[in-house]
Amino acid sequence: MLSALLLSWYDEHRRVLPFRGTKDPYRVWVSEIMLQQTRTETVGAYYTRFLERFPDVFALADAPEEDVLKCWEGLGYYSRARNLHKTAKEVAETYQGQFPADLELLRALPGVGDYTAAAVASIAFGLPAPAMDGNLTRVLSRVHGVREDVDIPAVKRHLAELAREDMPGARCGDFNQALMDLGATVCVPGTPDCEACPFRPLCSAYREGDAETLPVKAAAKPPKDVSMAVALITCRGRVWMNQRKETLLKNLWVYHLTEGSDSRADAEKALKPLGIRAAYINELGKARHIFTHRVWHMTLLHYAAESTDCREGRFVTLNEMNALPIPTAMRAAKENAVQLLTPLITPVDEATLPAAAAAYAESWQESHAAHCTRDFLQKHSSSYMEEKLREHLRQGRCVYSIAQCGAAAGALVLDKAKNEIISLYIRPAHQGLGLGKAAVRFAVDALDRARPMHVTVLCGNERAISLYASFGFTEIAETRVLDAERDLAEEDRIRKAGG
Repeated sequence: MLSALLLSWYDEHRRVLPFRGTKDPYRVWVSEIMLQQTRTETVGAYYTRFLERFPDVFALADAPEEDVLKCWEGLGYYSRARNLHKTAKEVAETYQGQFPADLELLRALPGVGDYTAAAVASIAFGLPAPAMDGNLTRVLSRVHGVREDVDIPAVKRHLAELAREDMPGARCGDFNQALMDLGATVCVPGTPDCEACPFRPLCSAYREGDAETLPVKAAAKPPKDVSMAVALITCRGRVWMNQRKETLLKNLWVYHLTEGSDSRADAEKALKPLGIRAAYINELGKARHIFTHRVWHMTLLHYAAESTDCREGRFVTLNEMNALPIPTAMRAAKENAVQLLTPLITPVDEATLPAAAAAYAESWQESHAAHCTRDFLQKHSSSYMEEKLREHLRQGRCVYSIAQCGAAAGALVLDKAKNEIISLYIRPAHQGLGLGKAAVRFAVDALDRARPMHVTVLCGNERAISLYASFGFTEIAETRVLDAERDLAEEDRIRKAGG
């Protein structure tokens, strides 16, 4: 009677979900692991992307763990992903890629408990196994009038036995999914929608009027508050990261964490064993992340390191950082790290001009070192370049500072009247990080696309020639003499309008 009412309701009201309608044990298992402690609405997109990346158990088993964690990024409870990977290896090796159609063998797989084993067994194999999650516990405690603490083992067993008695001989998977849907949409926590419930004629809680009090549960212990300093340590366009060894967030990549204290003094003391010498820059803000049993209260701090040498962890570029599996707990820190590592191109002013000139001088000397005398190089000092930039400004040209991680990384000069890139220099320590490409993209957007754009490049500077070529600049002539002392020629290049 109960199962007939439920399945009739389910046939009309079932939820349409990306992971419904399949009996493939692999796909059912992946979805059920994802659904543990995660909202159904969140899982859909992750489920689709995960199966695109790992379409079967062999693809998952053969993948590096870091790839699995990266694909799981944002779902939280990362031990699920690690166990998912372990189970895939075991199924591939022990069962030749076929999940066992046996409740006990399923339950023995890593990360597969009573609920997940029952869900896979009933949905994929049609076995009569009740999947006792929060929804089933709530619905069945109300329908059958179980008014004892449902976390007591004996009461849990009693509810599971009632579910087995209620389960039909066929459509066992649909029975479990129907109870899940009923608990998620009608027999919800707090005040249920009893008027819409197919169980109303049979429900003890409806008759007694105490549905809001069921299921009975002991008060949960509040999570522990933990103070945390999160140091974003940058150097030469990179940020320091380390792979966690602790159980919580194990194998995920995080910034420098000082657990138990959010003070600068403790954060700086914790840097010393890593061999990192860094200067404090500023506080970037606060963040909070709630785990099941603790809450991290984080203060985000920015430090600039003297070098990328370190005894543990490593300094990574923006692209490298984005490729690493980073936990949701680090979301605010990552957003700040992205902002620090992303090039900032702004018009110079009196405050930023000296630093931009210093970066300009250092880069100019490095790029011309093979062609010029030492005296000629030294002539192009920071003060000399500062005057050169001021002269550009006096002539109506646009001078920009290129900054990264709060430090000057280069300079860009545009002549909008001539539609020309006059100068672009990136400090050696910041080369290879995409700043040149970002600066050329900025220049192309700032100039007039309807007219040809010009730039001159030092002969033999293959890196610059390749960069400009990637934006459609082509060589038209060798025309200019940079300095009579050395007869340095530059190649004139043009980017045609609309290119």
